Formats: sequence, C-alpha cells, structure tokens
Amino acid sequence: MWTPDKIKEIVDSHQIVIFAKGTKMMPMCGFSQHAIALVGRLGKPFEVVNIFDDPNIRPALIEFSKWPTTPQVFVGGELIGGSDIVEEMMNDGELQKKVEAAFA
Repeated sequence: MWTPDKIKEIVDSHQIVIFAKGTKMMPMCGFSQHAIALVGRLGKPFEVVNIFDDPNIRPALIEFSKWPTTPQVFVGGELIGGSDIVEEMMNDGELQKKVEAAFA
C-alpha cells in the first residue's frame, strides 16, 4: 500500500529519486524524460519510481511532498522540484552542489 510513509522511506533510502511518469528507460511524458536526462548527466546513481505502476502512488506522493505535479526530483531527501527547476538549478551549478553533498 502506498502511503506518505512509504514515499518517505523511498526518498530516504536513495540519494536521488525521481517520481516520474514512466521509467528511466521509457519515460512517458516530456517533462519526466527531461528530468531523467538532466539527472542522468550528473553521473550518479538514481532511482526512478513510475507513478503509473499503482494508482495509489500519486496521491501518496502529493500528500508527502505537498507538490501537485510530476516529475518530482528529490536529492538528499529534499524535494528539488520538477524538470524546469532541475534545469534551472543545473544551469547555475546549484544542482551539482546538492548532489555532491548528498553523496558525501
């Protein structure tokens, strides 16, 4: 059963996790594809949770993060945001700093 506690467990057990529409190898929306590609360029391991795998994932995710849209990228247990925010942080070097800190 998907609950906010299960979402927290997943977020806490991975330095980087993306809740996305689709998988790492087969994203099912452009925003998810973009977020996965950006994070992939960082060269660090990351997990992707497909919100389409179970209809209860998305409501639990929204309740946990208080963020209504996907993808949702978490680094070091912190919600970074969606693909637009990830891209912005990547361009200014902030994402790389957060990722390095998460893997330190």
